[in-house]
Amino acid sequence: MKRTILHAAALVALSTAAFAQETGSTSAGETIEPEAYAGLWYEIARTPAPFQDQCDGGVTASYVLESDGVIGVVNRCDLPDGTVNSIEGTAEAVGDGFRRLNVDFPQSPEEDGANYVIEAVGPKDDGVYGWAVVRGPGEGFGWILSRTPEITADVRAEAEAAMQEAGLDPARLSDTKQPPQNYEPEGN
Repeated sequence: MKRTILHAAALVALSTAAFAQETGSTSAGETIEPEAYAGLWYEIARTPAPFQDQCDGGVTASYVLESDGVIGVVNRCDLPDGTVNSIEGTAEAVGDGFRRLNVDFPQSPEEDGANYVIEAVGPKDDGVYGWAVVRGPGEGFGWILSRTPEITADVRAEAEAAMQEAGLDPARLSDTKQPPQNYEPEGN
């Protein structure tokens, strides 16, 4: 049975409350390139998110661009009992620029508006962004994501600065154990 793990982003970690407005700024400017955002992301750290409480680490999110403009989303994590929690959904861009997405999972009631905002991305390497700061709905839900299970202290500092600029408190972050222990991450 699938349980909700990352009603966001995660992306990785998402729920369905609508985002009323875009906040913060992004180091990527107004537009995020969908092709550079697609692929596998590892959750490096997150602010408290009750819908992720059951996760014991190994949190990943995979985004696949589909031909009809829909993005396939697969969020996974390790559970304490050694099993894997997984949920599949879809996302669609809200407005221009691919910064604001409406992510929908089967267990979530449908709502209009963006519930996943890409606040900042790191520089591209081999055509993909190296890290991202995203926020979900609600008070202060935020995540630092990376293409690799670990990041350097300099990248962490840059991501935390972007998070703070977006109005999220980096002091509330807790690190995510990586890499996944109970599954092989999918995506590129």
